[in-house]
Amino acid sequence: MSNLYLRLAKTNIRNNRQLYLPYLISGIVTVAMFYLMIFINNNPGMKTIPGAANLKMIMSMGVGIIAILYEGYVTDIITNLTTNWIKNRKKEIGVYNILGMEKRHIAKVLGQETFFVAVIAIAGGVLSGIVFSKLILMLLYRMLGFQESVSFYVAKAGI
Repeated sequence: MSNLYLRLAKTNIRNNRQLYLPYLISGIVTVAMFYLMIFINNNPGMKTIPGAANLKMIMSMGVGIIAILYEGYVTDIITNLTTNWIKNRKKEIGVYNILGMEKRHIAKVLGQETFFVAVIAIAGGVLSGIVFSKLILMLLYRMLGFQESVSFYVAKAGI
């Protein structure tokens, strides 16, 4: 029976791509930005910049503030999108109810859908953060007028 819920969740994600797209995009961007902040904060090349201790302290506070703000932002997005999903999928949920699924089974399917989309958003955000991390660091060095080569680095703390 659990396999049925898993297949329903995958089919629903595939069929409702347009509803899930805003969630995926916002999730990927949010995770990528958070990864980039942690990447910049933990990058070994940043230790050679004059005033690195102060910069690291400021960046650490920035990461904390962004974590708090994004947590509220993501919670609002998830709440709004879930409400939107339910409104747009009333007929589908009604069909499940007619077919004999109880509320807890429907909730299980919707929960699995949300879990899969969240995993995709987190993985996509981390991967895009890793891809753009060197570019962001090169831009930061250029803005600071710092002339040093930028090596590829993956922040394990960001993952």
